[in-house]
Amino acid sequence: MAPTTSAQAHEKDLGILLYIDDHPSMYEEFGWIYKSWIHSGVWRRSDLIVVCHPKAWDRLPEGDPGVIKIAAEPISREGRWKGYHFINSIACVSGPHTAHLAGRYKWLLRTDADVFLTRHLANFRPNFPVLGRGRYAENQQVWDKMVAFCEAHGVAHQRSFGCGSSILAESSLVLFFLERQTYWCERLLEHFDAHGEGQWPGWFKGVITLYAGEIAANENHQAFLRHSYQRILDLESYVVGHIDEFTLHIHAIHTDDYFSKSKFRNGGYKHINPTGLDTRKVNQYAHWIAATPLDDIKSATQYPY
Repeated sequence: MAPTTSAQAHEKDLGILLYIDDHPSMYEEFGWIYKSWIHSGVWRRSDLIVVCHPKAWDRLPEGDPGVIKIAAEPISREGRWKGYHFINSIACVSGPHTAHLAGRYKWLLRTDADVFLTRHLANFRPNFPVLGRGRYAENQQVWDKMVAFCEAHGVAHQRSFGCGSSILAESSLVLFFLERQTYWCERLLEHFDAHGEGQWPGWFKGVITLYAGEIAANENHQAFLRHSYQRILDLESYVVGHIDEFTLHIHAIHTDDYFSKSKFRNGGYKHINPTGLDTRKVNQYAHWIAATPLDDIKSATQYPY
């Protein structure tokens, strides 16, 4: 399958890069980012670049020039990564099949599907890399293990912990970051295979991709951390406050607090009428996007596709 193209590519300077596997929850999550991309107006100056499982191709929008699809087999299908599906969101969006993006978009946002974009991202184009809010490194054991791992591999960790899941920067920087993140995923897998899986919330094999992103940022401190906007992306979906101008991007993290994607999927919010939600607030905006049908959002925004 050849990548689809956008008739308006020359007008769009931001590519939003993500991976979609062949799984019901991923199709649902794509619906969230897609609906928020439309509702927020982010679609006017950006494309959704969806690297996807070949079986997902026909499950994603057809005829929308802002959805650019690139087929790629999941890395987690076999071999040493078999069963570790988180690797797909990093390794599957890095490589020759995405190298051309540097020539098409000035900026790239690499993110997960379970996010909600806001109107503040629509015209936001940063001078420096924008990093996220990671909740994977919040205790001394993780910090010590991270620094020790980096020292053993010749990396001077600058003690910028919890760099988050997502990154927004000039496209060539993001593609380089993904190469290094993928490399460090491999080294971390070797480490955990040799020393055991560990246990959450301590040093834990289950968040290799997040550790790898932190190492990639710290080893290239001049490019990614010295001048950067940190802890901006990946605002937690349970935040109760208003969507301020720094709220570009809301992440449906694992939580029992409202808004929780697991509770939403299990019907925990069926008693709440979406039309009564206050979309000026972070958690209610996330819920409203998730619960509102795509056609309603398209109609309300007069989306042309």
